[in-house]
Amino acid sequence: MRPTNGIPGRFFRRPAVIVCLALLGLQTAACLLAPVLAPFDPAAMDLSLKFAPPSPAHPLGTDYLGRDILSRVLWGGRNTMGYALLVTIFSALLGTGAGMLSGWIGGWTDEAVTKASDVLRAFPSIVLVLIIVSALGIGIRSVCLAMLITRWIWYARVARSLTRAELTRTSIMASRLAGSRRPKLLVRHILPAILPQMLAVLAIDFGSTLLAISGYSFLGLGILAPLPEWGAMINDGRNYMEHPGMMFWPGLCVLLVVIAVNLLGDCLRDALEENRT
Repeated sequence: MRPTNGIPGRFFRRPAVIVCLALLGLQTAACLLAPVLAPFDPAAMDLSLKFAPPSPAHPLGTDYLGRDILSRVLWGGRNTMGYALLVTIFSALLGTGAGMLSGWIGGWTDEAVTKASDVLRAFPSIVLVLIIVSALGIGIRSVCLAMLITRWIWYARVARSLTRAELTRTSIMASRLAGSRRPKLLVRHILPAILPQMLAVLAIDFGSTLLAISGYSFLGLGILAPLPEWGAMINDGRNYMEHPGMMFWPGLCVLLVVIAVNLLGDCLRDALEENRT
């Protein structure tokens, strides 16, 4: 099995990694602690405070219904990041498992997984999601299920390729000839070898998944009012461009999270490349 002892050192020695981890840690902690940190109920309306400017009581001001923007940003982050993480993890588990089995077994199993991924890749993912949501009904559960159906293929293709490459290694071939059981080889040898590469894919995919969740909510297909969500908040603010705070703060949160996870994924990929050389 390929040694990976040098990967953590090469990864964490990069200043960008520390900054991105700190940023994600702060945003995640703020969203998790929303019940404590949010000064108001995110759905509480007070039309007398409509478009109130930033103040000690409302640090980010209020929106067109007098709702506190800071509270909505904090609670909206729980929804946006939570559902994005849920879709990403399940897509990674499903796709990695299918890809490893496809690469190991080969034959009709490999052909079935490959054909399924080719069929799904033949259509734009947004079209498939819209078709599935139209059949199941509007709502975040339908969006998450539709995204899971369309996103697992990327993990499957990467895992299949990496698994087939690992099967050519002398240690794996020797273990197979010695009669080692298939589950043992997959879990103890192949999975640890491909895990860093799959984590790099997961980090980058989390950013695109978060953008997609926000985008579908922006279109009115995901999280629905009165629940706060970053994409839905941006949609609320587009009719009130003279009050940019409604769009700026949730948009800034989306931007920072996506940049941070993409940089982490790039840094992990670079560390893997350095480890190979």
